[in-house]
Amino acid sequence: MAILPTGGGKSICYQLPGLYSDKLTLVVSPLIALMKDQINGLKKRGISAVGIYSGQTKRQQDILLDNCIYGEISFLFVSPERLRTRLFIERFKKMNVGLVAIDEAHCISEWGHDFRPEYRMISELREHKSDLTFLALTATATEAVINDILSNLQIDQAQKFISSPIRLNLSYNLYKVESKKESLLSLLKYEDGCVIIYVNTRKSAMEIERYLIARKYNAKAYHGGMSSKNRTKTTELWDADKVRVMVATKAFGMGIDKSNVRTVIHYQVPQSLEAYVQEAGRAGRDGHAADATILFNQSDISIFIKLMNESFPTLDFIKTVYAKLCRELKIAAGPVAVEFFPFYLADFCQKHELKKIKVFNALKILHQSEILYLSEAIMHPSQLKLDENPTKALLTNQNLSHKMKEFTKLLLRTYEGIFLDFAVIDEFHLSKKFNTEKNLVIKALKWLHSRGFADYRPAFEGHTVSFMEYRYDSKALPIDVASYEQKKLRMSQAIESITQYLKTTNCRQVYIADYFSFEESDCGSCDNCMKKSTSENIPKLYEQINAVLSHESLTIHQLYSKFHLGQRDFINEILSEMESERVISIKENKLILN
Repeated sequence: MAILPTGGGKSICYQLPGLYSDKLTLVVSPLIALMKDQINGLKKRGISAVGIYSGQTKRQQDILLDNCIYGEISFLFVSPERLRTRLFIERFKKMNVGLVAIDEAHCISEWGHDFRPEYRMISELREHKSDLTFLALTATATEAVINDILSNLQIDQAQKFISSPIRLNLSYNLYKVESKKESLLSLLKYEDGCVIIYVNTRKSAMEIERYLIARKYNAKAYHGGMSSKNRTKTTELWDADKVRVMVATKAFGMGIDKSNVRTVIHYQVPQSLEAYVQEAGRAGRDGHAADATILFNQSDISIFIKLMNESFPTLDFIKTVYAKLCRELKIAAGPVAVEFFPFYLADFCQKHELKKIKVFNALKILHQSEILYLSEAIMHPSQLKLDENPTKALLTNQNLSHKMKEFTKLLLRTYEGIFLDFAVIDEFHLSKKFNTEKNLVIKALKWLHSRGFADYRPAFEGHTVSFMEYRYDSKALPIDVASYEQKKLRMSQAIESITQYLKTTNCRQVYIADYFSFEESDCGSCDNCMKKSTSENIPKLYEQINAVLSHESLTIHQLYSKFHLGQRDFINEILSEMESERVISIKENKLILN
């Protein structure tokens, strides 16, 4: 087990032994975007790596898995959900696997901040290969999480490489502010490197992006509601240093490998201390001094209460969502074949007049209860499968237009094995080959689908949903109420951990280290440590304020803008003293040097 801080080299822990070994290394990873980044990084170095994920046809996955058995593939990346499919298990038995690396291993633990039930099935791989070496990797884990991971993976005697989550080059700060937007500008003024601003909602990301652009900042928003194309383009601009400020939800997270991020600002308080430490750790990966800052006001506490209520909707609400989903997909009660259905969250909620966040969390609870499977939201390409006998009859039909016959022949020439399995198709590419317009190609494909000649599944951006071999009566859903209440308690404890972090007057590095059972001395650079050294800072700051006001009269907010946000408490103390000693007076809301 290796627990290393963000930027601490977790990937090299499996890449180097994977290259040294003559066996295949299996990497279990939670996000498709993270998998693709890792695969592309290895390929750029001439290392053979492949991944199995949504959007590929069964035929494509067949070929990739065969290559892992018979080819010279060094690394195979899969999601934990994939490990349970019959296709994967049968091929896995034939693979010469030496190492199984579990990335973001905190997802295994029900005590972790991003628990996923599929992760707890990874240990079942030992039933097929008893000599596997397991490597669990994560950036943050409490002692309870560590013990849960090791127990589940059955590696109680594991060698442990556990580093403190504290990054000594990071200054952890929290500023209590009235106007977060004004405070944001004050922070950005003093930063010359790249900045990540974390927010909790898509709406906030887009709003702050517009606010910063209007003030001439080179900023971009990044959130889960963007198309794959826009997400890729935004990430490329960020990697090429063409975007200085990224305003992002937690969708912009795992796998970020950018060394020159000087500041991570949490515009809204994160949901747990573990999440905060991981996200804050994306600053200063080059080892140079960097800042991790939370902007806080009292409204954040009410947001936490609201978050608790939305994250754990009532059991009646969960049953209602399940019933409406079953009706929507026309799934009758009883045993069902495992089939993946496109699911458009926004459309579903609008149609049934339900709140998106509550529906999403209801589906998440159903997923964690293994009643249904909800995929992450990604771009699913168009797919097509032709029915062999009807298609052959179509080609000999005298009444069918010549163009439709030629188009069908084009499909057969272009996509080998289209009778046997779904083929990933590109309507634009087909329109060029057939010398026509894309909308006419789509119209023809829909015609083939409606007449029973083909199964056409247009591309869509969103989730997929499948039922775990059985569709229950919504009134008798087998939700473990005790487990539901326990998860609710754990979230309450996670919120309490970050709430206490907000309140502490001690060194913030010491508080974080203690939470993860490490010892650190006072850092001397966080906001609390700086407040303790007030006597050293005030004389110099007094002179600076005096010099500024000797040139012009300013409002208190104008004066704030001349100094770093972290100096505001000192400024207030000095101004109070200056006013009591009649060094300054206040007229028409302006500070005037007497």
